[in-house]
Amino acid sequence: MTIHYILANPSGNTTAFVFDAVAPLDRSAIAARLLQQTGAEQVGYLKLCPGKPIEVAMMGGEFCGNASRSAAAYALMQDGASEGEYHISCSGCDTLLPAHAQKRADGGYDAFIEMPRPTAIDAVIVDAGGQPARFYRVTLPGIVHFIHFVDTISAVRKDVFWQAVYDYAKDESYEAFGLVLFDPKHLAMLPAVYVTATDTLYWEQSCGSGSAAVAAVLGILGKRNVSCTVSQPGGTITIAATYADSTVQSICIGGPVSFNEKAAIDL
Repeated sequence: MTIHYILANPSGNTTAFVFDAVAPLDRSAIAARLLQQTGAEQVGYLKLCPGKPIEVAMMGGEFCGNASRSAAAYALMQDGASEGEYHISCSGCDTLLPAHAQKRADGGYDAFIEMPRPTAIDAVIVDAGGQPARFYRVTLPGIVHFIHFVDTISAVRKDVFWQAVYDYAKDESYEAFGLVLFDPKHLAMLPAVYVTATDTLYWEQSCGSGSAAVAAVLGILGKRNVSCTVSQPGGTITIAATYADSTVQSICIGGPVSFNEKAAIDL
């Protein structure tokens, strides 16, 4: 079977967009092979139809903010325009997400998307290597993130915290769940995402939904609007959240997106 795809790079979170029609039951198996051969961190199945929302189906039925905003950038590239407004339909999320994309002077793109609001935010105490650790659990459509605040990311035993999250969440029926180690002083984060259907864990170069989860937690804890740029291993993502009436009212993320040439591979 020949698979036609393009590699998108949203702030380092390399995503293989597949253009071929693939049956839902086959998507996880094809994605696993494509990940192995391309080195991408994730796979999305992309469908563009004129006059309709852009459709993104992720490899395990999860939600992905970076893939969603990258889809808007790809649509702009196909349109040959300098900027455009789009609506994105992504797996794991039952609402259309408005996105804005614009072409950069260097030939790349900037893409911003309004993220779904969390359905729940709570704090949980989990054993991490024999010590209690506080995580803020942010439940988003299609993915749940566990945010842990740290003093310095470089000094953190990341595998200890990941094992703690995995042991806590593995028996839940999550399409995907992630860990975000967040340094609030330096506005830096280290994200990991596990997709249940494909049994894949990646310490990601950047994470859009994880960035949105951080924005939500900062808004709730500070009881204020949030706007900042967060450093991640592969680049930066700008986050913004509005806060009112004791809750987060909206979340937006954005940043650069670039693309490789279209390619094909026999699987």
